[in-house]
Amino acid sequence: MAWKLEAWNPDYALPERVGAEDEGSGLEDVKIHYEGDWMAHTPPKIEPHDWPIVYLVDGRQRIDAQIADARGQRALLATVIAGAVLRDGGGIRPVGEPLKRHILLHSSDLEEPLPPGLRHYEPIKTAKSDPANLRSKVTEVMRRLEASLVNTLEGGLVIVDGQIFPGEQDYREPGRLLGYTKTQAATYLGPEQQALLYDLQPYQRSPIFQIPGYALKRPLDVFSWYVRLPLEPNSTFYSGAALLRIETPTEEPSEAVRLADLSVSLFCALASSPAKDPRAPQNLIPIGGLEQWLGRHMGQGDVVRRRIVQALFGYVGRKL
Repeated sequence: MAWKLEAWNPDYALPERVGAEDEGSGLEDVKIHYEGDWMAHTPPKIEPHDWPIVYLVDGRQRIDAQIADARGQRALLATVIAGAVLRDGGGIRPVGEPLKRHILLHSSDLEEPLPPGLRHYEPIKTAKSDPANLRSKVTEVMRRLEASLVNTLEGGLVIVDGQIFPGEQDYREPGRLLGYTKTQAATYLGPEQQALLYDLQPYQRSPIFQIPGYALKRPLDVFSWYVRLPLEPNSTFYSGAALLRIETPTEEPSEAVRLADLSVSLFCALASSPAKDPRAPQNLIPIGGLEQWLGRHMGQGDVVRRRIVQALFGYVGRKL
């Protein structure tokens, strides 16, 4: 059998494909009965001029520095940011200014504040101080920032890059919200249903199924489905290379079906090309532009770290 190529560039975090070791623990409670026989669906193609207004939301995070207090307790200085672009008849453009937070993550009571040049970092206490937990907390803060941004967007459909996580407030309109997972970290379907995914053709989707929140380690049940994106030249890549899992927190199966049909046209039209994006086809074209825009608002990491060193050095110098 000929080898096939993974479309995702390995310079980025390697994708965990369907069937990886991190299986969903709620597999037995996934419900798949909503659309009758388990078979591929090819919904009518919806042309871009008939799309609703679409917002695309994404977040970025950066570890600015790891520091330690006088007792040697680790802490992280990090920046998180979330922003949105709007797609309508006038094209694609940013929406307002992104939301940004500078955070100091630590597990112990601060004996003294940060030096003056770093006091824009907001202290957040964590349960543990090991690097893995601190980084996980950074991601959690970013997701909450994304959720806050979603609730400020008026009208239209909202697409979030990544799984949908609840924020500090409930989503006001869950029926207009889609999240999508570029890399499949868990299997939620049985072998018979799973086999269909690799037979999907571009512009086809699987039937919808419902995943309980605890299977995704979050307090939110979702309807989900898979879409096969176009990928050229397709003979070079193996059949799972263009799979995308999409989800919505709506509670209505009929609404989930409507969104699933609409999503096929949206995501296939917005899919990126391996010739232009090393994370093609799953990294949507507007998301690539949004990432660059957010990066400019975050500032250059080396400049930020240099300022952190200067602030700490000057502070220590005055103490001496």
